[in-house]
Amino acid sequence: MALSQTPPPLFHQGLSARIRLIVAVAAAAALMQLDFHLGFAQPLRQGINAVLYPISELLMLPRDMAISSAQHMTSIRGLREKVAQMEQREIEQVQTLLSIQQLQSENDNLRNLMGLVKPLSRSSVVAEIRSARPSPLHDLVVINRGLEHGITKGDPVLSGEGVIGQVSRVFPMSSEVRLLSDKQLSVPVFLPRVGVRALTRGVVGEDSFELRHVNLAADIAVGDIVQTSGLDGLYPAGLPVGIILSVMERDASPFPVIVAKPIASAAVQQQVLVLQTAPSQ
Repeated sequence: MALSQTPPPLFHQGLSARIRLIVAVAAAAALMQLDFHLGFAQPLRQGINAVLYPISELLMLPRDMAISSAQHMTSIRGLREKVAQMEQREIEQVQTLLSIQQLQSENDNLRNLMGLVKPLSRSSVVAEIRSARPSPLHDLVVINRGLEHGITKGDPVLSGEGVIGQVSRVFPMSSEVRLLSDKQLSVPVFLPRVGVRALTRGVVGEDSFELRHVNLAADIAVGDIVQTSGLDGLYPAGLPVGIILSVMERDASPFPVIVAKPIASAAVQQQVLVLQTAPSQ
């Protein structure tokens, strides 16, 4: 019995898959041409875009947040770098300004010292204050000139503003200077406004000195200028020493308590002038 060459009706397949593909492609091309010329699918596309747009934006939200965070971190890093650069530049400018101010102060002090040298007939040495020697009993500073530079014990020490103190000890390359506020230093002084002479005595720790042996009847007032009298033969007469701060009566004594402040402070001086009492070699 021969087999039939045609499938039974139950398994009839119709058009082949290749033909259906060709028909679909042709139909799609035709629809594309019609839509290009007539635009009948435009409303459909707009509707689909309106539905899908929020979904696409929601899906892209993590990406946008990541990009925004990266840009924010980059901006913060850049701002920090700029702030650090500005702070560094400000520090450099402050250091430069302080250096300029220090140099200007030193130049002004040196000019004053040079101007002070001219009216003095004695030899002098310019020195620099190197350090302080704090003590509850003494007020001392160290200068960078000593025996090798002709400094001797007892030499007066001046600044461009007035009297600083007196050399108390001398070393080969340095010297100790006793300040006006040291109790062991006494300088003969004169108050030109009232014509009164006195002796100074330091008040340790207060950067001031007292005037001793002054008559209570003397018309001394706050603000009076104190100058060297020149009676000791060490300090030339007429050098500024200090300014009167207070005048008070002393119990059971004919001498008042007169406190004055040195007109020149070693704390703000760099260069000083040492007047030589011994002939320079």
